[in-house]
Amino acid sequence: MVTAPRAEAAGPGPDDASALFALVDEQIEQRGKAADPSASWRVTACDHGRGPWDHGYLHGGPIGGLAGWAAERLVPADSGLMCARLTVEMLSAVPRAELKVSATVVKPGRRARLVDVAIAHDGRLVARATSQWVLSGQGSESPHDGPPARPTEVADPGGSDFDYPRPGFNCDAAELRFVSGSSEESGPATVWTRLTSPLMAGEETSPFGRAATVADLAAAAGWESAPDGSSYINPDITLQLARYPVGPWLALAARTQRSGQGAGYIDAVVHDDEGPIGRILQSLVGTGITL
Repeated sequence: MVTAPRAEAAGPGPDDASALFALVDEQIEQRGKAADPSASWRVTACDHGRGPWDHGYLHGGPIGGLAGWAAERLVPADSGLMCARLTVEMLSAVPRAELKVSATVVKPGRRARLVDVAIAHDGRLVARATSQWVLSGQGSESPHDGPPARPTEVADPGGSDFDYPRPGFNCDAAELRFVSGSSEESGPATVWTRLTSPLMAGEETSPFGRAATVADLAAAAGWESAPDGSSYINPDITLQLARYPVGPWLALAARTQRSGQGAGYIDAVVHDDEGPIGRILQSLVGTGITL
């Protein structure tokens, strides 16, 4: 095994004040074949990644983005592979603190590759992810409806009576423009969103990284209460992509599907400015907390 440590990176500069994460250091490990690497990083989670439930913990969006960022770094840019599926499982609340992120190629291949990611805090696993990468070829798309028109009015989640952290992900790291519904009312909703913060300080966020980071906002758009009136949270995010987004904007048309027993999931169709690009699925678990 060959280990190639990278010197510690500088913290966020003035232009990175709103970044969701800052890289501390990186270590690449080569195990056997060149196509089977693993890597680990130490990153600092920043205030713009905070979620609404507890101001000391991260929103699910940055967690999904961080998992996608780590997986993408183990896929060569010239391989022709794209991420067709990213599934992120949040095993517990992820604190706004220093995190260790590890990624491993568990199935190498030129036409398909599987990359797993683990996110830990103080030696405890807090989130994990698996990603399927497939060879992206040329071809025509199936006929489809165009994307919904993008409104000019910008939503202000922080203007509600909910105690959103400021700065925090919902209010300060993503711009929201609702076509229908809102984050403050239950029911199906369609929202255009774009990241206004870099995922990693000092880096341009990739098209895949943007999609992975905003995917959790489907729950903010399409949420409904559980049958007993309490709130749901989603312990996972699955992003399925047919292609990467073109441009910074993504539209999420989200709704909750649930049974009388309280089980359910959120289903969202994802558009960019050129049409549909994928779907988001999120499992739901009741919190017992009535909002």
